Amino acid sequence: RALKNNQTTMANLGANMAAAVDAEVAKYRELQEEISKLRSDQQTLMGQQNENEMVKQELDLLDDSANVYKMVGPVLMKNDLDDAKQTVEKRLEFITGELKKTEKSIEEKEKKSAEVAEKVQKMQSAMQTAAAEAARQVAQQQS
Repeated sequence: RALKNNQTTMANLGANMAAAVDAEVAKYRELQEEISKLRSDQQTLMGQQNENEMVKQELDLLDDSANVYKMVGPVLMKNDLDDAKQTVEKRLEFITGELKKTEKSIEEKEKKSAEVAEKVQKMQSAMQTAAAEAARQVAQQQS
């Protein structure tokens, strides 16, 4: 009877530990998905930054008398060169700020993800140790 109670207790403990590990693994996967989305956002921002840098370089090549047009919906509208340069500069500042925020978020999520991965490893190791100990106890009680 004591053996049966001990086995039931060990089984419950194992199930609780397994559930805790599963919860941490789910948290880890969620963090990985968030990191993946942030990296995708980062790529988009980098593409926008490159595009705006090229526009800025082209605008810098123009002399003050050049005509500059801006697309507004389906229509090209004449735009002042200085206004165009300021608009591109502001856009670059905004994109640079967003890139910094995204990079910081990626770093934070990666750090958190590494912590969760380490926790899962420790929990799995503890489960293996507990299972080995339980098996040893059962074998000892049966002999």
